[in-house]
Amino acid sequence: MNRRKPRLDVAVVPVAAGEHRDAAVLRKAVAAALAARAGQACAEPRLAAGYLAGYARHQALKHGLDAEADGGAALLAALAAQAPEEMAEAVRALRLAPRAEPSSRAALGAADPLADAGYLVGHLESLCGTRKLLATAGGTHAYLTRCDHAADRMQTHHPTAVLRFDPAERAIVEAALRSLE
Repeated sequence: MNRRKPRLDVAVVPVAAGEHRDAAVLRKAVAAALAARAGQACAEPRLAAGYLAGYARHQALKHGLDAEADGGAALLAALAAQAPEEMAEAVRALRLAPRAEPSSRAALGAADPLADAGYLVGHLESLCGTRKLLATAGGTHAYLTRCDHAADRMQTHHPTAVLRFDPAERAIVEAALRSLE
């Protein structure tokens, strides 16, 4: 039996002079989201904008900040401030509102169905630590299978957690991907 102590993970958030901690957390979360998106190809900018918001939201949660508390306004502002030129318009068009259908992952959802699917997928990708879910090639069924495989990898580390998309989230992602076909 392995009796070593678990590794201590320390998260550092650099705060500039006069900067509020929440703004620093959002800045770091958005930078992590942009880094995750950098290595992936995505032809649909609305999906990618939602992905960035979902990824950044989960990264902020890791630092104890729920970016949905204010309706996502601070998150979207931080995202718009750091978004690259090719994503700027899609990020500015992103709007978050309370979900009509409850979700275990996020209380807010994007107004655009593609951005909402991206928001859920970005959150899942940040949770699982993978960088492969932004490419939608291969069809809807293959894409949802990739999402399940990403969640299953983490399921072994957290056996009591429910990491896969629930039926409502699956329906959102499936409808959005079908609209791309």
